[in-house]
Amino acid sequence: MASHACIDPKHHVHDASGFVHAVERACHERGLRLTPIRARVLGLIADGGKPLKAYDLLEQVRSGEGAGAAAPPTVYRALDFLLANGFIHKLESVNAFVACHHPNTAQHSVPFLICDQCHNAVELEDEHVVAQLDERARALGFMPQAQTLEVHGLCADCARAA
Repeated sequence: MASHACIDPKHHVHDASGFVHAVERACHERGLRLTPIRARVLGLIADGGKPLKAYDLLEQVRSGEGAGAAAPPTVYRALDFLLANGFIHKLESVNAFVACHHPNTAQHSVPFLICDQCHNAVELEDEHVVAQLDERARALGFMPQAQTLEVHGLCADCARAA
């Protein structure tokens, strides 16, 4: 993966339907099953354009028809599946979810830039930052299990408007 920043949160998620199809292909290749509720939750996240909280996803599923409408706890199981397989990321500091820009790769850590004003989250694609954090931790005898790096501030548009 090349080191660069996605300057558009939808850089690789051109449309929700296309993203869901890419994840369907990835599931097929990995021997996973993308159930209707998983696909629906994934589509809502991809279509959201901004990080979505589980409660907001639950409300959207409840208010609609189709998969998951009658059994809201399935939304949480769908989120667990999507997270575990690297199709979405959880932004821990805001307790929200975004689509992973690379649905065909294994689960991976990426830093996020989160705008505190407009709430956009940009997946900063820089494997060197992730590797450096891992190396520094190991040099201290720490055995990293997962990384969550989130930088809060103002995006370029909000900074210009301020």
